[in-house]
Amino acid sequence: MKKLVLILAAVFGMAIAANAANYKVDDSAIDALIENAEEVFVLDIAEAVPVAANLPTVSQKEVQPAVALVLNLLLGGFGVHRHYMGTAPAMWAIYTFTFGGIFGIVPTVDLVMLIIGTIDNNISRYINNRKFFMWA
Repeated sequence: MKKLVLILAAVFGMAIAANAANYKVDDSAIDALIENAEEVFVLDIAEAVPVAANLPTVSQKEVQPAVALVLNLLLGGFGVHRHYMGTAPAMWAIYTFTFGGIFGIVPTVDLVMLIIGTIDNNISRYINNRKFFMWA
């Protein structure tokens, strides 16, 4: 009980010490900082890391939309449907360690996009797609 009271007192003390009224904003210093700032070139990750030429690719004729849909329904959380469609080799790890791609949201959107692509009879933009979000 003593530890709990001590912890609560410490948290309460930090909350009082971190009051926003204790901080002052110097607008002229912020304006000077912005004026003296240099523009930074942000490198696109696709340009920074070239895709290896020896990565396996899948032809569009080899990929059947129905198989991709079933794989997504059964094993979507592990990214198996992405491997079937020729994605990057490490995509299974990303899907698995993010618990189905951000807790199952990514495979669900993949499923919707595959259904739409199957209806339109065009899933070519998802074949050999190396991005984590295949629809982006």
